[in-house]
Amino acid sequence: MHYSLYYEDFKNENWESAVENLRWMLVNAPGFPRNNDRNFERATEIYLQIGLLKEDEQLRRAYLDSALIIFDTAVTTLQGIDAEVDEFEWTLEKGKFIQENADDLPDLQDQVAAQYLAAYQLDPGRIQAYYLNYIIADYVRAESKDLAVTFLEELEAERGSEPEIIQLLDQWRASLFTSPQERYDFIAGKLEQTPDDAELILEKFELAMDLEYRDDVYELADRVLELEPTEKTYRLVGKMKLDDGEAQEAYDLFEQALELAETPEARRDIYFNMGIAQQQMGRLSRARTHFRQSIREDDTFGQAYMAIGDLYVTAVAECGSFEREDRAVYWLVTDFYDRARSIDPSVAAAAQRKSRQYRAYYPDQEALFFKGWTPGQRYEIDYGCYEWIGESTTVKSP
Repeated sequence: MHYSLYYEDFKNENWESAVENLRWMLVNAPGFPRNNDRNFERATEIYLQIGLLKEDEQLRRAYLDSALIIFDTAVTTLQGIDAEVDEFEWTLEKGKFIQENADDLPDLQDQVAAQYLAAYQLDPGRIQAYYLNYIIADYVRAESKDLAVTFLEELEAERGSEPEIIQLLDQWRASLFTSPQERYDFIAGKLEQTPDDAELILEKFELAMDLEYRDDVYELADRVLELEPTEKTYRLVGKMKLDDGEAQEAYDLFEQALELAETPEARRDIYFNMGIAQQQMGRLSRARTHFRQSIREDDTFGQAYMAIGDLYVTAVAECGSFEREDRAVYWLVTDFYDRARSIDPSVAAAAQRKSRQYRAYYPDQEALFFKGWTPGQRYEIDYGCYEWIGESTTVKSP
């Protein structure tokens, strides 16, 4: 009888009429009729709706507080009679209730994140990204960056394969650390706690590279290769060796990286660095081979075209005579710079500067007349110490 009376009022939105019989139900038959939490759910809705209809702020707050008491007692009451109840859902819903009624419950807003966190701890896999974001934002508002980062790491371990969670992690990590130095300091502190954590060691190594902390880079290099011998780690250590002029060691590491590379972009970068290593060792022809391999992986990679142009500039400097035939090589040099400028906006400005610089060294008008060169005529660079070049260009006006 009590159930029928309150339920009829509930359906007809006669909220205040439903209260007396509903209260009787919650005390005497809380799980009736299906041994679940339906009566408690309706109680929170009834108290909310009554409260929202009250113009008096204190009276409205009293009804919302009554709803909160339902949130606090539902689970233990129903568990006590072995009724069906979802503690996760009730915990989450209490946080939502407080957040959604912020105007009337301003003093309780600091409890919202705690409710969402409690729900997450009950079942990490069920809670949606919105509530996870709220938890992290609350840590940040409280200036608890370390707790925020710890939560991100825990979340990554629990659900790091979900695209929505990956996006959330990336966004927060980008905003939590406004500089590489901040991230470096944090990672260094974490490593003191877990010194054998491979991911932390690799991240510290990468940050040390960016920050040019050479002592740390050298200290970590062997450990990085031992713990995680991936294409990326071989490439990073190789780049460090290359920057320090240890070209042969760098080249050997790039070869190992190449064996593990899976994408054209990775192979492009490795071949390019192999070319730089060969160039440092004075092997210009081999360097060009690797730059060409880099271009085969990505024919819009302007840096490789510029690198070949630079090789030919080096060749002129090494041949040393600077006669008409030497100056003619600059026609080919500017071909590569102009090609880089036309296909790759990221290097366009640098390529244009270099092209303008070396146009000044073209053979002059007297040289063209003396050699019988006509602008636009094909010209082979395959003589003397330039024999290894073996490429054609066109005669260009001074």
